[in-house]
This record gives sequence, structure tokens and C-alpha cells, in this order.
Amino acid sequence: MAKKKAAAKKAAARRTRPDSEQQADDLERIIAHLDTCYERGDDCIHPDTSVIVSDGEYDALRRELKDLRPDSQIFQTATASEAETTARKIKHDPPLTSIEKASHEDIETQQTQLFKWMSDCLSEAPDEVLDQPQQTVKEKQYKDEPVTYPEGYFYEAYKLDGVALALYYEDGKLARAGLRPRDGINGEDVTEQVKYVSGVREKLKLKKTCSIRGEIVCKLSDFAKVQEYLADIGEKLRANPRNHAAGGIRQFKEPTKTKHMRLSFIAYSIEALANPPYQTEIERAEFCEKKLGIPYIETKPFRFEDLEQMEADVPNLDIEVDGVIIGVNNLEDQEQLGRHGDPRTGNPKGKIAWKFREEEATPTINEIQWQTGRTGKIVGVAIFDPVRLAGTNVTRATLHNAGFMKRNQITVGSVIGVRKAGKIIPKVTRVVKGQGDPQFPSECPSCLHATEQVEGGSADMLELVCKNPNCPAQNISSLVHYLSTFGVLGLGESRVTLLVDGGAVEKPGDFYRLDEEAAMACGLSRRQSLLAMGGIHMIDSPEKMEDETLAAAIERARQTKKSIPLAQLIAAFGIENAGSSTGKALVDHFRDFDKIRSATVEQLEEVEDIGTKTAESIHFYLEDNAKLIDDLLQFVEPELPKTGVLTGKTFCFSGSFEGGKRQWEQRVEDLGAKTVSSVSKKLDYLVAGPGSGSKSDKAHKLGIEILDVEKLQEML
Repeated sequence: MAKKKAAAKKAAARRTRPDSEQQADDLERIIAHLDTCYERGDDCIHPDTSVIVSDGEYDALRRELKDLRPDSQIFQTATASEAETTARKIKHDPPLTSIEKASHEDIETQQTQLFKWMSDCLSEAPDEVLDQPQQTVKEKQYKDEPVTYPEGYFYEAYKLDGVALALYYEDGKLARAGLRPRDGINGEDVTEQVKYVSGVREKLKLKKTCSIRGEIVCKLSDFAKVQEYLADIGEKLRANPRNHAAGGIRQFKEPTKTKHMRLSFIAYSIEALANPPYQTEIERAEFCEKKLGIPYIETKPFRFEDLEQMEADVPNLDIEVDGVIIGVNNLEDQEQLGRHGDPRTGNPKGKIAWKFREEEATPTINEIQWQTGRTGKIVGVAIFDPVRLAGTNVTRATLHNAGFMKRNQITVGSVIGVRKAGKIIPKVTRVVKGQGDPQFPSECPSCLHATEQVEGGSADMLELVCKNPNCPAQNISSLVHYLSTFGVLGLGESRVTLLVDGGAVEKPGDFYRLDEEAAMACGLSRRQSLLAMGGIHMIDSPEKMEDETLAAAIERARQTKKSIPLAQLIAAFGIENAGSSTGKALVDHFRDFDKIRSATVEQLEEVEDIGTKTAESIHFYLEDNAKLIDDLLQFVEPELPKTGVLTGKTFCFSGSFEGGKRQWEQRVEDLGAKTVSSVSKKLDYLVAGPGSGSKSDKAHKLGIEILDVEKLQEML
């Protein structure tokens, strides 16, 4: 009776779950899958549509997830995966990050996003900037005022559709090179490979120590030739230049093969250069190209009217681009704006990416397939003849939910509008013709139990759900969600299904008990079994190891628990209505996992931003799954945020520091402090080194205490 009551409670919580939460879960799953493909140099195949996705589409997926779940684990710095490192990894400092997108299917809305970003930047600009001559965007307004901005304050440059790379030079000589990883920090070492990439110099024109960031691309004029070469040697052809660049640079076994890949490097930034002889992005571009001898993306003063012309010029370019980067030209002003989220790994607030207009196709639905997700929600997928969108063939698109289908009268035979440019998930936007009453299945496609239509807050929120809490599709999806949220690579839905169907895995703790024999009994080959366990035990780059070496590394890794931030672990449970932001709120409030587990619904409601439904979901889950959690804690060690004498204090470091400022940031963080990249009223201390500039001025105006290294040392 108690189990039935618990199941009913969980089912009730599931039926009240917002549709956006399910969308965010799906996006996290898809991004984790694509990250696995990317890090191995494989084709980035969408797990639901089986089509190759571009870098621009991948970035847009992250933007969509950012809108739905800003605190997603996807955006956090990796933790458990950092436990194992090899010489084939390079630590990027500062982290190699991406840029925030002004992304929306409606061009007018995208303009509004751009104007808001410009307004936000100008609100932080020094007074003398606002006194400069102004440019006006003709016939455009923002908040009922004409859009104006100082001439030359912003810059523009094409956004390359390539593979991000950082080159590190010491006294002018190339020391190392690394690709951008998911966490922005621990990148794959491609030092030997880049020596065969056009545009990369082994010696700069000047003896400078710095890092140069940019993109590896395959020029369109080279792509056809490299396809011929791949065909001649019997290798698989590339889907597009971006896909080729990602695979072509990863010649780990034979770096000299890179010279046949026809790859090029184009820079977009210089970092960690002492006493730089430039103050703006435009000056930096000129210095890199003329003084250092590294090709740099064309960078010029921003004019709003240029955006349309730049898009029109794309067919004439010899490189693939997917938008325009717009940023604050003055580098000091740009730094003062800080970053979104994490002060080190977040996207810079002083830059934004403008996407080009999207395409639309109008296929006819030939079939509707039904899929059951982790929360029991059943979603229809439209199947149609291939249409070309954003450089790939699309044959299927999710139909959102039952409410969307019912309101738009979508059925087999309907002609639908499908858009994808920038979106990794093909999106149905309208019905062109052929409307009819949609037919919903009465049985779950996974377990054949009865389905139920559950109404939400609006007509669009009508959902079709599976009533069976033991539905295998839900269990498999939950296990996949656990792995992807934890950060496990290389173990997707198909292999998890084999392990579940074979009886080797039923709950998360079973992954850590899995051995080679049990995995092979479920239908995996020995190599597949070792790779799966290598991912579970966070072995770095298991695919590059021989079987016996990998088996030995797995056995060693079994001896220690896997560490994970407690907030991330809570998100990995997949509790209804409780994502990573909820996990962080719980940790900040209780500071102890046992206290969270024993909290009543009323106590959980006291946590900021947690309402009654979410509190009930958390309480019932932790209560009903106590044995599952205890079992998992035999193998996993939840980490709490560090505390110390500086807990509750916020620091900002500005200027140059001997040995780099990161070592000082780390010291105060180890004592419980928080570090940020910009000065505001919330700051407690500004630690100023030589060249602090405007940050010191702003801190002085706000009455914030300014420390030098000696004073900080005394404090520590």
C-alpha cells in the first residue's frame, strides 16, 4: 500500500511538471551526446534525427538550453572528469569559452535582443564615451527611444564556423596547442598536429609570450580537394567543412596526416600578453596580423546597417561563417562588463553573436512516431521525406506536445513549416495546409500501459503521459540522464538499454558494480564493455588506450569514490521540477546532504525559489528512493562548496600579477570566497595589480576596499 501511495505521489508530481523542464532535459541529453561525438572527433550525429549538426547549430542548442535552464550542469566547469588527466590534455588559462548569442527565429526579436545588449553595455561605459559623436540606427527604436551608440564603441567581425583552438607561445616559439573542450579548461593537446595547419607559425615575428585564440577551418576552395583525397585513401567523406575540421585535426596516432587535411587557422583574440601595445579589438587584430604574422579575422567598427550586407556577402566568402560577432571595442571596458555565470568560464558580457536569418521547409508528414521520455511524457515525432535545412538533411521533427498538435490540428498528411537554422532540433512552426484531428495513442509505445491526457496551465500545455511508474523507457531515460548530468561520456541510450535489458543495471549504483563479464553478457563486445566502464569511472580518453591498459586503469579507478558537487548530484537524480539551479539553492540553504534528505516539505519550501510542488517532488523522491541513494553513496562522494574564513566575501582581481592572477583567485576560493570579473556594489574587495585602470576607479567611487598583493597576503 505504501509503495502504491508513493508511486501515486510521484505520478502526480510528474503530471504537474512544466513542459519547459522536459525540453531542458531533452536538450541536456542531446548536448551531452554531441559532446561525446565532438571530443572523439566523430561525426556529430543528432541522437533523435540521425543527421549531422554544425557548430553553429550546436551553439544555438546551448543558447536554447541557457534560456530554459540557465544553471544547467552543462554550463558548469567539469569536476569529476578532472580527476584523471594525461599528457594529451592542455589546461586553458584563461578558459577557452564561447560567446552569448542574440538568437531568435524572429528577426525583429533578435534586433531587440541586440539593442538591449548594447544598452546594457553603454550603461556601464565611462562618461567620456557617451560624450562622443553618436550613430543612430535609422527607423529603429528601443524602449520608445531612437537607437543610438557612440561611433567606434562597438566592433564587428564574422563568426567563423570552425573548431576553437588556443596556441601558446613562449618567447615567440610555439610551446603547445589545445582544442576547446566542453568545460573550457581541459582541452585535447594538438601541438604536433597544428604544425601542419596553414596560418600557424612555429615562431612568431616577435619574441612574445602569449596565447592566440582562433578557429581551425577548412576553406571551401580546399574542401572539394580534401574530399577527393579521402575518397582515394578509402576514408569516409566529410559532411561539411566544419565536420572535417573537427575530425581532421584529431590525428593523434599519426600527426603528420594533418598536412593532407588542408586545414587553416584564423585568429580572433590574443590573451596573456604582457604590456600589450593595443587598447582595442581593432588594434589587437592589426597587431596580430602585421606584427606577429598570424592571420586574424577582419575586424572593423560596428554599424548596424552592415549586418544585412555581411549576410548578403556570405556566398562570396571562402570560409564558412554562421553569424557576426559584435563586441565592445575597448578591451578594458569589455573586461569590466564581466561574464555570464561563472566568472572564469562564463560567456563574456561584452560580446554577442548575431545569427543570420533562418530557412524554412514545408514537408508533408508521412508518419507520426511516438516516444516516451524520462518523465513519462509521450511526444509525437513527424516523419517526412528529406528536406535540406542549415546544411543538413532533415527527415523528422518533434511535435512539441499534445496541446500543440491539437491546437494546430496536426495529423498525418499535414503540410508543416519546419525551421532549423541555428536550432539543433528541427522545429515545427506552423501548419501550411491539410489540418485534421490528431489521433493520440491509447497505450504507451514502450510498456503498452494506458496513457492519459493531462492539462497544464494553457491549451498548449496538454500532455500525453504514461501512467506506469515502472515504464522501462522512463527508467532507461532516467539512467541516461544520471550519466549525462554526472559527466559520463561514451555510454548513450542504446548501450544503457542493452545493460538494462540484460539485467546488469537497474539503478545508478549498478553502473559502478559493472564488470567486463557482465557487460559482455548483455551483448556488448569486450571493447565496448571497456569503453563503457572507462566512461563510468571517468577515465580520460579511454578510446585512445589499448584494451589491457584500459582494463588496468579501470581497476585502479574502482578503488576510489567519484567526486561530484552535491548540487550536480541532486540534478542527476532527475527529480521532478528540480534541476541544477534547485540543487544549488538546496545546497546553499542546508549546506548538508543529510539535512536535505531529512527535511520536511515545509522546510524545503523555506528555500528561496522553491515552491510547494517542487518541495513535494524533492521530499517524496528522497523518501521513496532512500535505499537507491544509500546504495549510490557507496561509490559517489558528494562535495560541498568550500568554506573558510572568507566565506561570504566576494573578490575581484584586476591588473597583472606575478605568476598570473588565477593562483590568487584560487587561494581566496579555497578559503570560501567568491571571485567575480567585474566591479559592482556587491563586491567586498578589489585586489589591484599594475594596470588595474578603470576597475580601481569604479571601486573607489563605490567605496569598495582596494587591496594590493601585500595587504591580501596579510589577510590570508
